[in-house]
Amino acid sequence: MAEIAIRADGGSKIGMGHIMRTLVLAKEVSKDNNVFYVCRKDSPISDKYISGINKVKSEGFDVKLINENNVLNELMEINADILITDSYNVNENYFNQTKKSFKKTGYIDDLNLYYFNVDFIINQNIYAPSLNYNVNKDTKLFLGTEYVMLREEFRNAKMKFIKKTPTDILISVGGSDPNNITLKLIRCLYKLDYIFHIIIGPSFEQISEIESLASKYSNIRIYKNANMLALMEKCDISISGCGSTLYELAACGVPTLGIILAQNQEEIADSMSGLNLIDNLGWHNKVANEYLINKLQELACDYEKRKSMSRLLMSSINRNGVINIINGINEYSL
Repeated sequence: MAEIAIRADGGSKIGMGHIMRTLVLAKEVSKDNNVFYVCRKDSPISDKYISGINKVKSEGFDVKLINENNVLNELMEINADILITDSYNVNENYFNQTKKSFKKTGYIDDLNLYYFNVDFIINQNIYAPSLNYNVNKDTKLFLGTEYVMLREEFRNAKMKFIKKTPTDILISVGGSDPNNITLKLIRCLYKLDYIFHIIIGPSFEQISEIESLASKYSNIRIYKNANMLALMEKCDISISGCGSTLYELAACGVPTLGIILAQNQEEIADSMSGLNLIDNLGWHNKVANEYLINKLQELACDYEKRKSMSRLLMSSINRNGVINIINGINEYSL
């Protein structure tokens, strides 16, 4: 049984994507190993990191806290056999130093920015197989949607029934909403003849404003701690940020309008749009209200497109991607 440290953070500014996808991996690998998290903290500890820490603890994993201004030095004092990092707060020195301190190291990547002195790289994104990684000769690469880290409940999602007339729209912008896009979407869409199911993530800062605005409209439903599988199975169309949620929507076959919320989502959005998997509306700050409404109405009225999109989405990913990762790592390190 190996001691495995996962280095990841989540919070109001950085979102919850790193935490959520590593939790999928952590739950699987903890079946045969001891897994704990290493998370940054500020002083005094604030909502910058606290929601990520609390989420990890709520899933039953221990958390070791390290100072945000002394990450590498304090990380070197952690005792573990394997270090898996999912953070943008890294550089080549980070990989070189951690490689010396742990028996095996791995990195969960989106951006392909460095020389990666690690034993394995995981990039679950749809564009990943086209990337030319600068790595050691023996580095294992787990690239593309064959290695999507889906939560367990999504691995058995049922085939989507596509209704001719959509009634329910899912809105999800991720674990945090620093740009207050949810408020913008409510103000833009409430007049339309649909029921809107809106996800409030654990790091949202404008919850009271969202709840107050939503309470004025009978067709707006707000969800905290949502059962995402149930909502995706219920809803006919999604308006979603273009992060990891897109892969869950794909597993459920939900026709989707994608909105780019951060730089690391742009290539996902472009790739999935190019394969006719989603309609990419572009960057959130450039999506005009009229354009959003028109695109939603167009998709709602195009039954054949929604059927095709749903089928393509469901066939675009391997639902057992995290098992493929575990099997690959097990071959030589666990």
